[in-house]
Amino acid sequence: MTLLDLKQELSSRLGQPVSDVLTREGESVGEMIDLYQPSPAGFGGRLVTQAGRQFVWELWLEDEETWNFHASPLG
Repeated sequence: MTLLDLKQELSSRLGQPVSDVLTREGESVGEMIDLYQPSPAGFGGRLVTQAGRQFVWELWLEDEETWNFHASPLG
């Protein structure tokens, strides 16, 4: 999965176009590994929608097949 693929997946799951994906600390992402979290195995960080709203998000593998998603607004 590329960062562009991830933006598209997050946009689909959030129901809003995502313009930027950031690390948990709010820094730019260089590679997918910047978003990796070991437990639960998956990815997480911050995102910015095209409308300018910011969210904290998590995408984790539940049962080796199913990806779960959760996002909460920041601020």
